[in-house]
Amino acid sequence: MTIKLYGSQHWPGCPGVKEALLQKGIEFDYVEITDSMKNLKEFLKLRDTKDDFKITRRVHAVGIPMLLIDKQVHLNITDELINSL
Repeated sequence: MTIKLYGSQHWPGCPGVKEALLQKGIEFDYVEITDSMKNLKEFLKLRDTKDDFKITRRVHAVGIPMLLIDKQVHLNITDELINSL
């Protein structure tokens, strides 16, 4: 299973998700979208092409934190989801 968390230290919901994954000992790659243009473009390519982001795009939201689990997008990151990993 491959897990990637896209987020930003500047967005209130992101640090909590990152911390929850770390506390559970879940291995994941973290992409800080505000660290570099490369990271931002990687995230925007997903956000702008995946149907999962349709509502996010419609309301002009950013769409983070976002978990990518085996290429499946998860925008609603709940304790239940984290516990299932």
